[in-house]
Amino acid sequence: MPKNRRRNQTEVTKRPRIPNYRNDELLGVCTEIYGGEHMQIKAEDRKTYLGLIRGKIKKRMWVRVGDVVLIMPWADMTVRKDKDPKAHIIWRYTRTQTNWLQNHRYIKPEFLEDMQNI
Repeated sequence: MPKNRRRNQTEVTKRPRIPNYRNDELLGVCTEIYGGEHMQIKAEDRKTYLGLIRGKIKKRMWVRVGDVVLIMPWADMTVRKDKDPKAHIIWRYTRTQTNWLQNHRYIKPEFLEDMQNI
């Protein structure tokens, strides 16, 4: 098959990754970028986390302010009063995937209101 035919084929849209609440995964929105792989994430449990992009996906994924991400909070860390708890960013949703999550009610309406304020 010629190269140009492979390039012009349309991709089939797959279902996006859904949060697994049993493994403490949460949806969040990037509100501020500090530099490197550190950013501030406002999660659906109304807490603010210091998000770190996992090393496995660090060079593949670019997160911008306003992007919906999937985070996994650090469970074994003691939280100090003056610092935000930490979490790994394990997935970034595209605009199309975010719309799919909204239509299938995986994103809660209260969280949508908070997203509009950012």
